[in-house]
Amino acid sequence: EEFGGQIIHPQQWPEDLDCAGMKIVIIGSGATAVTLLPALADLGADVTMLQRTPSYIGPLPEKDVISAVWRRLLPAPWGHRVARLNHGARDTAQFVIAQRLPWLFKAALRAMQRRYLPAEEIDRHFTPPYRPWDQRVCKAPDGDIFRAMRRGAARVVTGHIETFTESGIRLTSGEELEADIVITATGLKLQMLGG
Repeated sequence: EEFGGQIIHPQQWPEDLDCAGMKIVIIGSGATAVTLLPALADLGADVTMLQRTPSYIGPLPEKDVISAVWRRLLPAPWGHRVARLNHGARDTAQFVIAQRLPWLFKAALRAMQRRYLPAEEIDRHFTPPYRPWDQRVCKAPDGDIFRAMRRGAARVVTGHIETFTESGIRLTSGEELEADIVITATGLKLQMLGG
């Protein structure tokens, strides 16, 4: 009740939202939050992603190279089928490596992230206390979340919420995050047939 700004859940996104120049705090660290942070930064907002626990985030190519290669080599219906099989095999291999050789998977992710961020920032905000694929690994197309952070348009804060204040959110550490808008990217409600 104290908070003087706007609280938005991603499933009730206002179509006329103008976020240029706004201070926005996104609560959450899953795929929705990881997608919103760079998109809002590109629209001119000052964005902070507030997470309780870090997530694994892989800066991977935006373009689907596997499908493009198979579409060139095979006729359309076959190229699509083979690409799906190729994606499935790749994803299964990544999962097996993440579970059986977590140190290797973590090292590969860290090497990709180091192209964008210093080691201290990765340690603080992108090194979860669990093994890769114990929870979903998020994809950052062409490292968009890391690029937004590197240019100073966005940041990630790891901490616990103590309370909302009139001007934002106070963490248990005492740090206060100012916000005009708070986005609660803390889960979606499944809607039958898309609502």
